[in-house]
Amino acid sequence: MRVSPEYLLTFSTVAEVGSVSKAAEHLNLSQPAVSGQLRALTELMGEPLYTRHARGITLTEAGLELLPHAQAMARTMKQVAELAHNKRYRVRSHVRLGVSWTLAPRAVTLAAHFQGGAPSLGIHAAHTPELIARVARGELDAALTVDASQVLPDGLEARRFASEDLRLITPAGHPLAGYGYVAPHQLAGEVLLLPMPESSVRRRATRLLEHAGVTPERPLELGSFLAVKDALVRGVGVAILPRSLVAAEVDCGLLASVGLETVEVTLGYHAVSAPLPLLSGAVRTVLDRLTR
Repeated sequence: MRVSPEYLLTFSTVAEVGSVSKAAEHLNLSQPAVSGQLRALTELMGEPLYTRHARGITLTEAGLELLPHAQAMARTMKQVAELAHNKRYRVRSHVRLGVSWTLAPRAVTLAAHFQGGAPSLGIHAAHTPELIARVARGELDAALTVDASQVLPDGLEARRFASEDLRLITPAGHPLAGYGYVAPHQLAGEVLLLPMPESSVRRRATRLLEHAGVTPERPLELGSFLAVKDALVRGVGVAILPRSLVAAEVDCGLLASVGLETVEVTLGYHAVSAPLPLLSGAVRTVLDRLTR
């Protein structure tokens, strides 16, 4: 049984925009043509893929099961079209790279390396789940993520390129600053500075404390890593972060980095993308730079 790639592309677009008529406009096809392709795909699958309602369509269980495969096909077709266009017209290659907020320092290093060179690099920062979704939709070529151990959409894979331990970060003059390692229970009475709730670092730090049976008495919600860093320098409290986020401040003596005596302190950093053989040379060039 042969399934037309065009059917999968159409189905992916309909699912994305939530409407047959809008998908027809997006694909520059007539609405009957789109409906015909969906009908043919439904017949091949043997059961309905979506239901219509006043506001558009809703995918059935079979449709949801098919969607990741259709998205993978759509992503591959888009990449091939872009590659052909770039080769034909000798367009300078451009890589759209998603980066977790935690990995911002690595993004700066990458951007500086490729500045003015080939390929050009566009950095898009967000949280790991959003980045993975954008790679799956073809909006990003790859993403640098934290703890991408979740189930990935079909057609994507995660390759670990580095790891880093969470540390207790304190102001330089803090009583715990001179310790080599501290146990989590020593943080119970501290002002614990917290970044945004969506942060993988915050979620891991929360699990770490819960595992140790520690509930911070004085948490302070700040909403961003930049605000946490500023509060640390001002001596407002302490934070659980990877050292790389405050490396400059630690190196110049403004902050101190202390080890944590507990389990699950190691963060895994992963590059999420299509399998390497399917990536363009430009994307592989950028990702290869991560391991140097």
